[in-house]
Amino acid sequence: MGKKNTGSADIRDMLVVHQAFITAYERAPGLVLAVREGEVSRANVVADHLALIGDFLHLHHKGEDDLLWPKIEKRAPASLRPTLGVLEDQHVEIDRLMTSVSELSERWRASARSVVGEQLADALQGLSRALVQHLALEEKEVLSSAHLYVTATEWHELGDHAINGLPKAKLPIIFGMLADIADPSVVKLMLESAPAVPRFIMPILGPRAYARHARRVYGS
Repeated sequence: MGKKNTGSADIRDMLVVHQAFITAYERAPGLVLAVREGEVSRANVVADHLALIGDFLHLHHKGEDDLLWPKIEKRAPASLRPTLGVLEDQHVEIDRLMTSVSELSERWRASARSVVGEQLADALQGLSRALVQHLALEEKEVLSSAHLYVTATEWHELGDHAINGLPKAKLPIIFGMLADIADPSVVKLMLESAPAVPRFIMPILGPRAYARHARRVYGS
């Protein structure tokens, strides 16, 4: 159990998560297309990376659907409800695109066939475009006023939902990926509700784990 937090939501950690998703999916098509025909070992490295990011995105959106949108819909002015409806519809569409990416990725990892890789790259580009549009709307129309309707405790529950859903062995990679682009004050915010031991060791383990991951996936 993390410690209780008072006050209103501080959305800066979610903005970092959003930027991490945008960057990962912008780079993903190039990673796929760079794999040579039949290079199964490399295809598996890239496919594992896509699965990790996809799992994180799925948990992120499920947390919003279950824990964030209902609170805002109940507490915010009725004028915001149409936007929430659009965001929920976009989640459905993004989930459909993610399913297509996942299915193509699993086919591709088994054989590293270039024709399947090209289909996968196209699907990733479509997902990237949809995600950029969705996140821009969410940040402009909803997150900018989330602090008026959501407490800090509730906000941290949202973050904890995604973290608790990921395999523990992958947590340092995800944390390191976020810490790589976050200001130190936001890194501190991300750890605010964590138990004492992870709060102490994650700033050490996370960057190391992500550096190893980045070398495997990106070569740097």
